Amino acid sequence: MLEDIKTYRKISATLHTAAQPSVEQFKCIKQAGVELVINLALSDSPGAIENEGDIVQECAMDYIHIPVDFKKPETGDLVRFFQAMNQNKEKNILVHCAYNWRVSSFVYLYRVITQDCDEDTAKQDMLDVWDPDETWQSFIDACLANKDALTTEP
Repeated sequence: MLEDIKTYRKISATLHTAAQPSVEQFKCIKQAGVELVINLALSDSPGAIENEGDIVQECAMDYIHIPVDFKKPETGDLVRFFQAMNQNKEKNILVHCAYNWRVSSFVYLYRVITQDCDEDTAKQDMLDVWDPDETWQSFIDACLANKDALTTEP
C-alpha cells in the first residue's frame, strides 16, 4: 500500500508524494496504478537505490530522475520538474526524494504557480511533511516572486 511508504501523501487522484520507497514498495506503487515515478533525490541521498530507474522500469512504470541538491536547490531543477509534470499530467504520478522535503516544496510551488491551487491549501500540504529551513524558504520565496519566468516555455 502506498500509505506504507514513509511520509506518503495523496495530493490528488493522480499525484502522490513520499520519501524514498524500498525496492519492494515499487511493486505496490505499480499495483496502486502509478504510471510515472519522479525522483528528486541525489544518487547518494540517504536510502537511495543505485539502480532505481531500472527497478521502476522493470515494474512497467516510467521514470524521471531530476537530482536536486538539498543544500542548494536551483530554479533550473524546478523548471525541469514543471516540464516533467506538464508533459505527463495525464498520468498517475508518484514524486519522491529521501524524506519528501524537496518534493513537498517542489509540489507546493508547482500547485501554486502552474495549477492555480489555493496557496493556503498547498502550503498546509507542504507543512504536513516539513517546515522548510532557511535555505528552502528563501528558494520558495524567490520562486514565488519570479513565478512568471518559471512558467514561460523556452
